[in-house]
Amino acid sequence: MKLAIQKVGEELAITLPADLVARLQWGSGDLLEAEVIAGGLTLTRIEAAHDQVMRIAEDVMDEYRTTFEQLAKM
Repeated sequence: MKLAIQKVGEELAITLPADLVARLQWGSGDLLEAEVIAGGLTLTRIEAAHDQVMRIAEDVMDEYRTTFEQLAKM
C-alpha cells in the first residue's frame, strides 16, 4: 500500500485509509508509537489508560462473577 506525505500547515502528515484503520482496529484519537527501523518506520497503537482499566475490570468481574451475582440478589 502506497501512502503520500502531505504538507499540513508547517507539518507533514500521512493519511491512513479508512479500511486500513478498520483492519487494525484503530480509531480517531488513538495514540501511536513510532519507531524508526532500518529503511522504514513501524507504528504501534499504545493502549489507552481507559482500555487498560476496562481490561482489569473485566478480569475482576470474571474472577468474582458468582460473588457479584449473589450481591445483586440482595
